[in-house]
Amino acid sequence: FFEMVQLSDWISKLQPHFTTVWVHMAWNMAYNISIKFTDPRDRWQWVQRGIELLRDQGLKWNPHETLIYRELGWFFQHKMGQDLDDAHMYFKTAWANEMQAVLGTNYSQLITPKSEDDAKRAKMLRERYKMDPAIMQEVDKEYGPLEWRLPEAHAIYWAYVGLQRGKKQDLITLRREIYQPLQLAFMRGRLIQSKVDGRFQFGPNLAMIPNANKAYERMITEDPEYAENIRTAHRNFLNSAVYFLYTHARRTEA
Repeated sequence: FFEMVQLSDWISKLQPHFTTVWVHMAWNMAYNISIKFTDPRDRWQWVQRGIELLRDQGLKWNPHETLIYRELGWFFQHKMGQDLDDAHMYFKTAWANEMQAVLGTNYSQLITPKSEDDAKRAKMLRERYKMDPAIMQEVDKEYGPLEWRLPEAHAIYWAYVGLQRGKKQDLITLRREIYQPLQLAFMRGRLIQSKVDGRFQFGPNLAMIPNANKAYERMITEDPEYAENIRTAHRNFLNSAVYFLYTHARRTEA
């Protein structure tokens, strides 16, 4: 297992433009190898290596490959965001702490840094995490307000970038990588940290329902081939939105 990071690096560099090579090697580390370890800290290392292989290297050599953007978003949505792995809370907490350290209280401070600390964090965001705070602002305006310490926001970010930069084929895979995390983000997209033990809990982010609804409606018109599939997802979203608004005493909006 421990030589797999090096082997993955070599294999992908020997075949840098074979998309399936990048996807396979990253999946192997993040999914297959990670679960061989019982300690969540060890698992998290392998999940990170899978993400880094796609984000830091795969997209460097293949900036227009739809599948790489989709797989990267899926790692955030599924491996980190869902609860299939029993170490998922460790992943979420570790990621939230990393994002808290780099984003601070407001990522907009990193678009035009006004202090040395802001400039340092903006550099880390761009160079280590390969993210642009200006694009984050675009995504937030389009779909948010998102909680950027949670993995769903990053799934949406990479799908958004893929739609802008990727080849104009198989775009439904990226659209799914937006509307599926959108539903999760409004249902449990508010991060609540306990003042007692520092643990994170999740609550609904009802403020994003209007933009999320517009996103579904726009995707239906933009993708006629899969419009009925998106309509089904939209109906599911609306059913959940009505329920959450009603149970949070927002009867008019419901």
